[in-house]
Amino acid sequence: MWLESVNALWVNNASAIGLTSAQTLSFATDLINARADFTSVETIRTESKTTTQDWYTASDGLRTEASGMIAAIKGFAENSDTPTAILALAGLTPTAPRTPAAPPQQASILTAVLGGDGSVTINFKGNGPIGTVWQVARKLPSETEFSFIGNADASTKSFTDATVPAGIVSADYQVQGVRGSVTGPVSFGFNVKFGTPVVIAASASEAA
Repeated sequence: MWLESVNALWVNNASAIGLTSAQTLSFATDLINARADFTSVETIRTESKTTTQDWYTASDGLRTEASGMIAAIKGFAENSDTPTAILALAGLTPTAPRTPAAPPQQASILTAVLGGDGSVTINFKGNGPIGTVWQVARKLPSETEFSFIGNADASTKSFTDATVPAGIVSADYQVQGVRGSVTGPVSFGFNVKFGTPVVIAASASEAA
């Protein structure tokens, strides 16, 4: 430290710089003691870092070892006739059954856009847990039940039906959220009208 670099100058030139020998001697002694304390602190700090790292390493090892033992105890308990009692002997509590995710909420079709190519794009809103698939069904005027026609884009909540038969006047659509084996409620039907087909009468010559 800087004080150590000037200590010898102060001792050798005490009277010339306005200090007494007693002052410089006392200061030199205190400086030596301070250096010793600093060295001791640095040694303790280094040892502390090493000891702390040793503790972290030991803790990681214990955690891994304990995890394996706990897994073994739980496996043994699950295959026994008294799993709860065995877990209690080991100071463990039974694992609570997982709460199943809520089913997807009922979707609601908002709009339907007719494409120039005869397709229909429906847009809807609906919420569901991660993994929800939105299934789209359609019913034509000649049909009595809805039929699955594809899965909607889950990110945009939209679906384009490019299989609309030519000449129909309308189609009904429904959307339903499905996650695994859990199904949400079906949306209300959304009716899309295409207009009434025009029948061109045959000319007299064609009729003949």
